[in-house]
Amino acid sequence: MTGAGWRAILQATSISVLAPPMQRTTDYQQPAAGSGRSTPLIQSPGRVLRFLLPACLLLLLAGQAWTGEAEKDDGKSVFLVATDQLDGTGFEKTVVLMVHFGGRGGTTGLTINRPSELTLKEAFPHIERLRDSDDALYLGGPVSSQSVFVLLRTKQPRKGMMRLIKDIYFAPGHKILAETIEGESRAYAGYAGWAPGQLQAEIDRGDWRVIRRDPDIIFDQDTATLWQQLSRRWSGNWI
Repeated sequence: MTGAGWRAILQATSISVLAPPMQRTTDYQQPAAGSGRSTPLIQSPGRVLRFLLPACLLLLLAGQAWTGEAEKDDGKSVFLVATDQLDGTGFEKTVVLMVHFGGRGGTTGLTINRPSELTLKEAFPHIERLRDSDDALYLGGPVSSQSVFVLLRTKQPRKGMMRLIKDIYFAPGHKILAETIEGESRAYAGYAGWAPGQLQAEIDRGDWRVIRRDPDIIFDQDTATLWQQLSRRWSGNWI
């Protein structure tokens, strides 16, 4: 597929909810090693203030962009699937759900198949609703890893959610995690970001394949084999 072709698809479905990424790193900020468990990524505000300052700006800009109605689903949204050329990097065998593409703001997305060792009850001990949750906190990407983003599948969206595809919504911040919302949800620490033109160059050299987004994939329970599943399913059928 030519660069113009995949760019047209992304531009047609871009959702401007994240602040422009300043850089893209190749390694995730992994949870710190401890006595068999990871150190919580999200703790008291004072303890992580120096990490949260850029994250707060990010979420402020995101919130300003979400004052209107949910975006209309046109069925052309996409995943990025890492090729073997990214083996040995932080994006080895990752599947990235595209969230924003375009222009001087660069490109952003969430890695959906990289669960951390941290559970939600460990990451967010101050949120009552999550105190018994053994669901994993996912590593959305290496940029702003102290920021939190949520994907939800629900028939009852609320203000502050952005529709991505069908009944899948995207929301930033901790507030949404504290609310009881019917349906499925996953929380992600950080996001994947590329400077303007950077993703284009990576696709052109064969680092990524672009496929149409399937909402059922997003909440696939078997994330350990998701990359292999997509590689087999879409072999020879990339966009």
